[in-house]
Amino acid sequence: MTTGSLASAPGGLLRPGLVDRDTAAANGWRALAWLGLAGAAIAVGLAGPNVARHGTTAAVYALAGLSLNIILGYTGQLSLGHQGLVGTGALFAAYVSTAHGLPFPVALAVGALTGGMSAALVGFVALRISGLYLALITLVFGLTLEQSLFELSTFTGGGAGEAANRPASLLPENRYYYVCLLVVVAVCYLDSRLTRSKGGRAFKAIKEDERVAAAMGVNVVGYKLLAFTLSGMVAGVAGALFSFATQQFVGSDFDFRLALVFVLMTVVGGAGSRAGVVAGSILFAVLHDFIASFGPFKSFADLFPTQTGANILQFGPDLLGALLLLLTLAFNPGGLAQQLAPVVRWMTGGPFRAPSGGGAPGASGDSGAAGASAPGAVGP
Repeated sequence: MTTGSLASAPGGLLRPGLVDRDTAAANGWRALAWLGLAGAAIAVGLAGPNVARHGTTAAVYALAGLSLNIILGYTGQLSLGHQGLVGTGALFAAYVSTAHGLPFPVALAVGALTGGMSAALVGFVALRISGLYLALITLVFGLTLEQSLFELSTFTGGGAGEAANRPASLLPENRYYYVCLLVVVAVCYLDSRLTRSKGGRAFKAIKEDERVAAAMGVNVVGYKLLAFTLSGMVAGVAGALFSFATQQFVGSDFDFRLALVFVLMTVVGGAGSRAGVVAGSILFAVLHDFIASFGPFKSFADLFPTQTGANILQFGPDLLGALLLLLTLAFNPGGLAQQLAPVVRWMTGGPFRAPSGGGAPGASGDSGAAGASAPGAVGP
């Protein structure tokens, strides 16, 4: 009989089987929690086309947040041009689908490939810089794509856009939502495997200190390039799904404001935390429509002249997002992930309360595996 199946009883005696029963009960509650979460996600698609459409937008934002989290959360590099990567995937997925008649799965693959190639190009240019200078390069990259590639007449008819018609089987909003949901689940699974891999530990070391990581044998340049490429591939898939969701690529949809939204939702959600970033992405995806249709907010906007009220309705959610960022940085640096950490830890098999001496909640993709220890000698 092992000590794992024994529990202390009054008087110092051990009562066999008590721990096993408690563990079985906890696992049962965890299974119910996972079923409830899955049921809620499925219910979104059954609540009507409008709700399913919001669910699709949330799924696309979640993918964009997860892609930015690879750069910002895992390696500590700030990207201010992420809308360019998402837009590149959206553009080429729409183009190959409409102009060449390629099927939907192939168009998604093309979106991932072009997004990854664009990100690799940025990463190659910015291999040996970081911080403010890297942020400026990504900013210029996104703005350049917005004013050049996204306006080329070859792809968009000079800014008129490119059709991105969904297959007939995916025209119902609920079916397309479920496809987007499956993609998010798949990316979350791959992301969890990434954080547990040698590459994930290398990302963690680079985020903490690039010079120390290089001294420990981490190929800093190679892993930064890998992070950019993986991030661009996920962003490209997000863009492809977005173009098919709206069934039209329009370059003006991918402006600098969208890049700021991506950064806001990643930081407010909790950079480095998979669950936190997904929660923050969902929040920002529904924030604009919710605020714009919120009765008291509309009544407040009606107090102003027509044009001013329209500007308040348009930019009010963005101002609220900025306010959430300030509050997060000031009072809750871990973001939503800091609040979700006990639930995430319990649902993944750990204790609800963090062990004494534990690390920051949500770090390294919620698993803690990526940050368990600094890598010794991580090769290229």
